[in-house]
Amino acid sequence: MMHVKNTKPYIPQEDIKPILEDIQNALEKGQLTFGTEKFEEEFAKYSGTKYAVAVSSGTSAVEAPLRFLNVKGKNVIVPTNTFVASANAVVYAGGTPIMADMDPDNLCADFEDIKRKVNDNTAGIIIVHSCGYIPPYIFELKKFCKKNNIFLLEDAAHAHGASIKGHKAGSIGEAGSFSFFPTKLMTTGEGGMVTTNNKELAEYVKQVRHHGQKNGLMTEMGYNWRMPQLSAILGRYQLKRLDGFIKRRNEIASRYANAFKNIEEIELIKVPSYITHGYWKYPILIKSRYTAIEFQKILKEKYNIDTGTVYYPPVHLQPYYKENYGYKEGDMPKSEKNLVREICLPIFVDITETQLNYVIESVKKELS
Repeated sequence: MMHVKNTKPYIPQEDIKPILEDIQNALEKGQLTFGTEKFEEEFAKYSGTKYAVAVSSGTSAVEAPLRFLNVKGKNVIVPTNTFVASANAVVYAGGTPIMADMDPDNLCADFEDIKRKVNDNTAGIIIVHSCGYIPPYIFELKKFCKKNNIFLLEDAAHAHGASIKGHKAGSIGEAGSFSFFPTKLMTTGEGGMVTTNNKELAEYVKQVRHHGQKNGLMTEMGYNWRMPQLSAILGRYQLKRLDGFIKRRNEIASRYANAFKNIEEIELIKVPSYITHGYWKYPILIKSRYTAIEFQKILKEKYNIDTGTVYYPPVHLQPYYKENYGYKEGDMPKSEKNLVREICLPIFVDITETQLNYVIESVKKELS
């Protein structure tokens, strides 16, 4: 019985030697920080934005723009179907996260629920491109935000290289926030990136990532949010490969979709032709007698296949948010109903045909 991981980073063998040579050069010169400019320039060009600022994590890539946008004392709408960092960043920036329910058709936030929760104290909306899927309504949402004089921030931690109608993730809202954690579509080990067309926002992020200092003087409250140069070196090589990574992930996703399209116990997430999905993860909804947790356990114990979720429990049912913000079961009915039956199958760039076939046949066998 083979073991199939849920996800893993991919660094092509042919990239390892030049990466190590560049790292050696940086070590010999003693350039270990304050050296991310080339990576930032290349990422901005790739994303179709004027500016990109490298930071220490995906969380700081969300919090820094929120601080610039002055959410202190204000509400920020956040999908409940996201990693807790999206909501935590709002709290760190002094705002109040208001959870929005999920659209089960794409696992992103439900647009109608977002609109219902906007009020006079709403500063903006964080939209999460769940699993690498930019929601089809993103341009309508942008118009809605402009009409209501609130910001739109893209949490694109799952969506490097994803696009909609030719617009890359991170180029649509006031800012885009990316994570380079090892499981993401591309990695720097740890790290993040903020993309924007707003020069003042970009300059602010540069300042707060270095303890709020500008021209040698501290004029803002900041942090050590810098990305090490060694991480930026890896990031540049990963960025060059990103389009190839996305192509391969879409090939794997197509294999899954074709294999499961006639399986009644599986509901697939459909993607319009005008959207390029990043497929950070490949989610399916189980319609059989199993819950997602039960099916995950079966795949692990019987077949040694690792799977994941996005995300369970949702943010509003995390103990901290239940205790401190009064959320309870029943508040987000679509999320609660659907996330208990959602799992993510293994997807990574160098998954072998043998592994892929093994996953497909194992799932079919168990559900047949």
